[in-house]
Amino acid sequence: MKLSTLVCAAVLAVAPAAHAQNPAAAPVAPTPYAFPRSVQFDMPSKIAGHTYRIFVHTPPLPPPPGGYPVLYVTDGNGTFPVAAGQAELEALAGGHMLVVGIGYTTDNVLLLQSLRNRDLTPSPPSKPVAGLSAKPEDFGGAELFYRFITEELRPAIAAANKVDPKDQTLYGHSLGGLFTLGVLFHHPDAFRGFVASSPSIWWNDREVLKGEADFRKAVEARQVAPRILIEVGGREQTPPAQLPTGMTPAQAKALVESSRMVGNAVDLAARLSQLKGGPGYEVRSQVFEKEDHISTMAAGMSRALTFAENR
Repeated sequence: MKLSTLVCAAVLAVAPAAHAQNPAAAPVAPTPYAFPRSVQFDMPSKIAGHTYRIFVHTPPLPPPPGGYPVLYVTDGNGTFPVAAGQAELEALAGGHMLVVGIGYTTDNVLLLQSLRNRDLTPSPPSKPVAGLSAKPEDFGGAELFYRFITEELRPAIAAANKVDPKDQTLYGHSLGGLFTLGVLFHHPDAFRGFVASSPSIWWNDREVLKGEADFRKAVEARQVAPRILIEVGGREQTPPAQLPTGMTPAQAKALVESSRMVGNAVDLAARLSQLKGGPGYEVRSQVFEKEDHISTMAAGMSRALTFAENR
Protein backbone atom coordinates (compact mmCIF):
# COMPACT_ATOMS: atom_id res chain seq x y z
CA MET A 1 0.00 0.00 0.00
CA LYS A 2 1.35 3.45 -0.93
CA LEU A 3 2.40 5.85 1.80
CA SER A 4 -0.12 8.43 0.57
CA THR A 5 -2.95 5.88 0.93
CA LEU A 6 -1.90 5.03 4.47
CA VAL A 7 -1.64 8.68 5.51
CA CYS A 8 -4.99 9.62 3.98
CA ALA A 9 -6.64 6.65 5.65
CA ALA A 10 -5.21 7.69 9.00
CA VAL A 11 -6.51 11.24 8.54
CA LEU A 12 -9.98 10.01 7.68
CA ALA A 13 -9.95 7.63 10.63
CA VAL A 14 -9.40 10.39 13.18
CA ALA A 15 -11.57 13.03 11.52
CA PRO A 16 -14.86 12.05 13.25
CA ALA A 17 -13.29 12.77 16.63
CA ALA A 18 -13.49 16.46 15.86
CA HIS A 19 -17.29 16.28 16.03
CA ALA A 20 -17.13 14.96 19.57
CA GLN A 21 -16.17 18.33 20.98
CA ASN A 22 -18.67 20.01 23.28
CA PRO A 23 -20.56 22.56 21.14
CA ALA A 24 -21.43 24.50 24.29
CA ALA A 25 -17.81 25.04 25.28
CA ALA A 26 -16.66 28.64 25.54
CA PRO A 27 -14.67 29.90 22.52
CA VAL A 28 -10.91 29.73 22.95
CA ALA A 29 -8.98 32.98 22.62
CA PRO A 30 -7.08 33.11 19.31
CA THR A 31 -3.31 32.63 19.32
CA PRO A 32 -0.68 33.19 16.60
CA TYR A 33 -0.59 30.39 14.05
CA ALA A 34 2.67 28.52 13.53
CA PHE A 35 3.07 26.24 10.54
CA PRO A 36 4.15 22.69 11.47
CA ARG A 37 7.86 21.87 11.31
CA SER A 38 8.74 25.44 10.36
CA VAL A 39 11.09 27.97 11.94
CA GLN A 40 12.35 31.44 11.13
CA PHE A 41 15.48 33.34 12.09
CA ASP A 42 17.21 36.58 11.12
CA MET A 43 20.59 36.26 9.43
CA PRO A 44 22.97 39.19 8.88
CA SER A 45 25.02 39.02 5.70
CA LYS A 46 28.60 40.30 5.66
CA ILE A 47 28.62 40.00 1.87
CA ALA A 48 25.40 41.89 1.10
CA GLY A 49 25.54 44.15 4.14
CA HIS A 50 21.90 43.47 5.05
CA THR A 51 19.92 41.24 7.40
CA TYR A 52 17.52 38.68 5.96
CA ARG A 53 14.68 36.75 7.53
CA ILE A 54 15.06 33.06 6.77
CA PHE A 55 12.15 30.62 6.87
CA VAL A 56 12.74 26.84 6.93
CA HIS A 57 10.20 24.03 6.59
CA THR A 58 11.31 20.46 7.26
CA PRO A 59 9.14 17.71 5.72
CA PRO A 60 7.41 15.20 8.02
CA LEU A 61 9.37 12.30 6.52
CA PRO A 62 12.95 11.43 7.51
CA PRO A 63 15.66 12.49 5.06
CA PRO A 64 16.64 10.13 2.24
CA PRO A 65 20.10 8.51 2.52
CA GLY A 66 21.69 11.38 0.58
CA GLY A 67 19.88 14.07 2.56
CA TYR A 68 16.86 16.26 1.85
CA PRO A 69 16.59 17.96 -1.52
CA VAL A 70 16.25 21.72 -0.96
CA LEU A 71 14.08 24.35 -2.62
CA TYR A 72 15.25 27.94 -2.05
CA VAL A 73 12.48 30.48 -2.69
CA THR A 74 13.07 34.22 -3.01
CA ASP A 75 10.48 36.74 -1.74
CA GLY A 76 10.15 34.41 1.22
CA ASN A 77 7.68 36.58 3.16
CA GLY A 78 5.07 35.76 0.54
CA THR A 79 6.25 32.62 -1.26
CA PHE A 80 7.39 30.54 1.71
CA PRO A 81 3.92 29.86 3.17
CA VAL A 82 2.72 28.67 -0.25
CA ALA A 83 5.80 26.53 -0.86
CA ALA A 84 5.81 25.05 2.65
CA GLY A 85 2.11 24.23 2.47
CA GLN A 86 2.56 22.51 -0.87
CA ALA A 87 5.61 20.61 0.39
CA GLU A 88 3.55 19.37 3.32
CA LEU A 89 0.95 18.03 0.90
CA GLU A 90 3.60 16.51 -1.36
CA ALA A 91 4.81 14.50 1.62
CA LEU A 92 1.58 12.51 1.32
CA ALA A 93 2.99 11.19 -1.95
CA GLY A 94 6.46 10.61 -0.51
CA GLY A 95 7.94 14.08 -1.07
CA HIS A 96 11.06 14.95 0.94
CA MET A 97 11.57 18.60 -0.02
CA LEU A 98 13.08 20.94 2.55
CA VAL A 99 11.95 24.51 1.78
CA VAL A 100 14.02 27.59 2.58
CA GLY A 101 12.44 31.01 2.16
CA ILE A 102 14.65 34.09 1.88
CA GLY A 103 12.79 37.17 3.05
CA TYR A 104 13.06 40.39 5.00
CA THR A 105 12.64 41.59 8.57
CA THR A 106 9.49 43.60 7.90
CA ASP A 107 5.83 43.09 7.05
CA ASN A 108 5.48 46.53 5.45
CA VAL A 109 4.43 45.89 1.84
CA LEU A 110 6.04 49.04 0.41
CA LEU A 111 9.32 48.35 2.19
CA LEU A 112 9.28 44.73 1.04
CA GLN A 113 8.91 45.94 -2.55
CA SER A 114 11.89 48.26 -2.16
CA LEU A 115 14.09 45.58 -0.62
CA ARG A 116 13.29 43.01 -3.28
CA ASN A 117 13.98 45.57 -6.03
CA ARG A 118 17.45 45.97 -4.55
CA ASP A 119 18.27 42.26 -4.32
CA LEU A 120 16.61 40.81 -7.40
CA THR A 121 17.72 43.22 -10.14
CA PRO A 122 21.10 43.05 -11.91
CA SER A 123 21.32 46.81 -12.44
CA PRO A 124 19.40 50.08 -11.93
CA PRO A 125 16.64 50.72 -14.50
CA SER A 126 17.96 52.42 -17.62
CA LYS A 127 14.74 54.43 -17.89
CA PRO A 128 11.93 55.29 -15.44
CA VAL A 129 9.66 52.38 -14.52
CA ALA A 130 6.16 53.16 -13.26
CA GLY A 131 5.87 52.70 -9.51
CA LEU A 132 9.60 52.16 -8.89
CA SER A 133 12.15 54.36 -7.18
CA ALA A 134 14.40 56.51 -9.34
CA LYS A 135 17.40 56.11 -7.01
CA PRO A 136 20.13 53.91 -8.60
CA GLU A 137 21.21 52.62 -5.18
CA ASP A 138 17.80 50.97 -4.75
CA PHE A 139 18.65 48.41 -7.47
CA GLY A 140 21.43 46.22 -8.80
CA GLY A 141 22.20 43.98 -5.83
CA ALA A 142 21.57 40.63 -7.55
CA GLU A 143 25.16 39.39 -7.55
CA LEU A 144 25.67 40.18 -3.86
CA PHE A 145 22.34 38.51 -3.07
CA TYR A 146 23.43 35.43 -5.02
CA ARG A 147 26.67 35.30 -3.04
CA PHE A 148 24.77 35.61 0.25
CA ILE A 149 22.65 32.60 -0.69
CA THR A 150 25.49 30.39 -1.85
CA GLU A 151 28.34 31.47 0.43
CA GLU A 152 26.55 32.25 3.72
CA LEU A 153 23.02 30.89 3.80
CA ARG A 154 23.53 27.52 2.16
CA PRO A 155 26.34 26.46 4.53
CA ALA A 156 24.18 27.50 7.50
CA ILE A 157 21.27 25.40 6.24
CA ALA A 158 23.58 22.42 5.65
CA ALA A 159 25.01 22.73 9.16
CA ALA A 160 21.55 22.51 10.73
CA ASN A 161 19.91 19.97 8.41
CA LYS A 162 20.86 16.80 6.57
CA VAL A 163 20.62 18.04 2.98
CA ASP A 164 21.78 16.81 -0.40
CA PRO A 165 24.29 19.35 -1.76
CA LYS A 166 23.81 17.99 -5.28
CA ASP A 167 20.01 18.31 -5.32
CA GLN A 168 19.07 21.93 -4.70
CA THR A 169 16.73 24.18 -6.68
CA LEU A 170 16.38 27.97 -6.88
CA TYR A 171 12.89 29.47 -7.33
CA GLY A 172 11.88 33.05 -8.07
CA HIS A 173 8.71 34.78 -9.25
CA SER A 174 8.52 38.04 -11.26
CA LEU A 175 11.73 39.93 -10.42
CA GLY A 176 12.63 36.74 -8.57
CA GLY A 177 12.28 34.94 -11.90
CA LEU A 178 14.61 37.51 -13.45
CA PHE A 179 17.08 36.84 -10.64
CA THR A 180 16.81 33.08 -11.16
CA LEU A 181 17.56 33.43 -14.87
CA GLY A 182 20.54 35.64 -14.07
CA VAL A 183 21.95 32.97 -11.76
CA LEU A 184 21.22 30.30 -14.39
CA PHE A 185 23.10 32.13 -17.13
CA HIS A 186 26.06 33.30 -15.03
CA HIS A 187 26.32 30.51 -12.43
CA PRO A 188 24.64 27.48 -14.07
CA ASP A 189 26.33 24.97 -11.80
CA ALA A 190 25.29 26.73 -8.56
CA PHE A 191 22.02 24.75 -8.35
CA ARG A 192 20.74 21.51 -9.80
CA GLY A 193 17.44 23.12 -10.78
CA PHE A 194 16.14 26.58 -11.65
CA VAL A 195 12.47 27.64 -11.58
CA ALA A 196 11.74 31.01 -13.21
CA SER A 197 8.10 31.88 -12.56
CA SER A 198 6.72 34.80 -14.61
CA PRO A 199 10.27 36.11 -15.09
CA SER A 200 10.65 39.85 -15.71
CA ILE A 201 12.80 39.31 -18.79
CA TRP A 202 11.82 42.82 -19.98
CA TRP A 203 14.07 44.46 -17.35
CA ASN A 204 16.42 46.98 -18.97
CA ASP A 205 15.57 45.95 -22.53
CA ARG A 206 16.00 42.24 -21.76
CA GLU A 207 19.44 42.72 -20.25
CA VAL A 208 19.37 39.25 -18.67
CA LEU A 209 19.47 37.61 -22.11
CA LYS A 210 22.99 38.93 -22.67
CA GLY A 211 24.17 35.93 -20.68
CA GLU A 212 22.29 33.44 -22.83
CA ALA A 213 24.99 33.04 -25.52
CA ASP A 214 27.70 31.94 -23.08
CA PHE A 215 25.23 29.68 -21.32
CA ARG A 216 24.30 28.09 -24.63
CA LYS A 217 27.97 27.36 -25.37
CA ALA A 218 28.51 25.82 -21.92
CA VAL A 219 25.47 23.55 -22.29
CA GLU A 220 26.33 22.38 -25.78
CA ALA A 221 29.95 21.78 -24.70
CA ARG A 222 28.45 19.63 -21.92
CA GLN A 223 30.20 21.66 -19.27
CA VAL A 224 26.92 22.21 -17.38
CA ALA A 225 23.58 20.40 -17.41
CA PRO A 226 21.02 22.20 -15.24
CA ARG A 227 17.32 21.44 -15.05
CA ILE A 228 15.09 24.41 -15.94
CA LEU A 229 11.40 25.18 -15.50
CA ILE A 230 9.89 28.39 -16.90
CA GLU A 231 6.31 29.26 -15.92
CA VAL A 232 4.05 32.14 -16.91
CA GLY A 233 0.38 33.08 -16.71
CA GLY A 234 -1.59 33.15 -19.94
CA ARG A 235 -3.21 36.47 -19.00
CA GLU A 236 0.01 38.33 -18.30
CA GLN A 237 -0.16 40.18 -21.60
CA THR A 238 -3.75 41.24 -20.98
CA PRO A 239 -4.34 44.58 -19.17
CA PRO A 240 -5.90 44.02 -15.74
CA ALA A 241 -9.59 44.78 -15.26
CA GLN A 242 -8.76 47.07 -12.31
CA LEU A 243 -6.03 49.52 -13.21
CA PRO A 244 -3.55 51.01 -10.71
CA THR A 245 -4.44 54.50 -9.49
CA GLY A 246 -3.54 57.12 -12.08
CA MET A 247 -2.99 54.68 -14.96
CA THR A 248 -5.13 54.99 -18.09
CA PRO A 249 -6.29 51.98 -20.16
CA ALA A 250 -3.97 53.08 -22.96
CA GLN A 251 -1.00 53.19 -20.59
CA ALA A 252 -1.85 49.77 -19.19
CA LYS A 253 -2.10 48.31 -22.68
CA ALA A 254 1.25 49.79 -23.68
CA LEU A 255 2.87 48.48 -20.49
CA VAL A 256 1.79 44.86 -20.90
CA GLU A 257 2.64 44.89 -24.60
CA SER A 258 6.15 46.25 -24.01
CA SER A 259 6.75 43.85 -21.12
CA ARG A 260 5.77 40.89 -23.32
CA MET A 261 5.66 38.59 -20.32
CA VAL A 262 4.20 35.56 -22.08
CA GLY A 263 6.08 35.92 -25.33
CA ASN A 264 9.47 36.42 -23.67
CA ALA A 265 9.01 33.40 -21.39
CA VAL A 266 7.70 31.10 -24.11
CA ASP A 267 10.40 32.12 -26.57
CA LEU A 268 13.19 31.60 -24.04
CA ALA A 269 11.88 28.19 -23.03
CA ALA A 270 11.74 27.17 -26.69
CA ARG A 271 15.31 28.28 -27.33
CA LEU A 272 16.70 26.54 -24.28
CA SER A 273 14.81 23.33 -24.99
CA GLN A 274 16.47 23.13 -28.41
CA LEU A 275 19.98 22.99 -26.96
CA LYS A 276 21.79 19.69 -27.27
CA GLY A 277 22.87 19.31 -23.67
CA GLY A 278 24.51 16.45 -21.86
CA PRO A 279 22.91 13.90 -19.52
CA GLY A 280 20.63 15.56 -17.00
CA TYR A 281 19.97 18.71 -19.02
CA GLU A 282 16.23 19.33 -19.09
CA VAL A 283 13.91 22.20 -19.92
CA ARG A 284 10.23 22.28 -19.02
CA SER A 285 7.75 25.09 -19.50
CA GLN A 286 4.16 25.80 -18.56
CA VAL A 287 1.65 28.48 -19.51
CA PHE A 288 -1.20 28.69 -17.00
CA GLU A 289 -3.91 29.87 -19.37
CA LYS A 290 -6.35 31.43 -16.87
CA GLU A 291 -3.80 32.99 -14.52
CA ASP A 292 -2.41 36.51 -14.28
CA HIS A 293 0.92 37.74 -12.94
CA ILE A 294 -0.13 37.46 -9.30
CA SER A 295 -2.08 34.20 -9.40
CA THR A 296 0.59 32.37 -11.37
CA MET A 297 2.79 32.21 -8.28
CA ALA A 298 0.32 30.08 -6.35
CA ALA A 299 -0.81 28.15 -9.44
CA GLY A 300 2.74 27.22 -10.33
CA MET A 301 4.12 26.33 -6.90
CA SER A 302 2.87 22.75 -7.09
CA ARG A 303 4.58 22.36 -10.47
CA ALA A 304 7.74 23.88 -8.98
CA LEU A 305 7.77 21.36 -6.10
CA THR A 306 7.26 18.33 -8.31
CA PHE A 307 9.87 19.62 -10.74
CA ALA A 308 12.37 20.12 -7.93
CA GLU A 309 11.77 16.51 -6.87
CA ASN A 310 12.27 15.40 -10.48
CA ARG A 311 8.72 14.09 -10.87
